[in-house]
Amino acid sequence: MTGKEDLKEIFERLRQAFLSNDWQVLEELIAEDYTGFGPGGTEQDKSMTLEAYRPGGVMLDIYETAGVDMRIFGDVGIITGTGYLKGTYGEAEFEDNLRFVDLYILRNGRWMLLLSQATPVK
Repeated sequence: MTGKEDLKEIFERLRQAFLSNDWQVLEELIAEDYTGFGPGGTEQDKSMTLEAYRPGGVMLDIYETAGVDMRIFGDVGIITGTGYLKGTYGEAEFEDNLRFVDLYILRNGRWMLLLSQATPVK
């Protein structure tokens, strides 16, 4: 899995895993040394992200993307775009329009999410 179509497939699998709280797929596709920065600027590692999507955590009702652009530079894939998320985290409801950049790395012949940054868009 090395080309843009493969990267697009992994991106979509991750999006669906976040929507369905499939933390097993998340565990498979997120790199062990992952770092993410959410809309509030908080830093998360892989274990924090997996914990957030277990039962009782984040429940997404909507996760849509637009303007998605993919670029590959050797073993690095970069995906940018905008997103709209709506859901709950515990008892709190949230709704975010975001601009994102995700960095994927090719390891052992497959793409894995290594870094993610989401910035709120007014």
